[in-house]
Amino acid sequence: MSVISREGACDGEIGWAGRLSIAYAGLLARVKALRNRRAAYYMADLPDHLLADIGLKRDDVHAALKADWREDPTYVLARTACRRRSN
Repeated sequence: MSVISREGACDGEIGWAGRLSIAYAGLLARVKALRNRRAAYYMADLPDHLLADIGLKRDDVHAALKADWREDPTYVLARTACRRRSN
């Protein structure tokens, strides 16, 4: 009998290592979203002329911060700035 068993490997089952990996990836995603949310709060304190330099308005930052706490506001801000530059 081998140390590593292949039973259930093709049945769609996820072992404990797979579950741990998924949980860890989810935790890292939440930490990254919270870190980016903090960066967006710092952006809300920037003067209007600096926000204009990156293609944003103060209302854009506040609207991005009103989103659900699990969402990444920096993604919304990047998308908004990109749209404004293309117009």
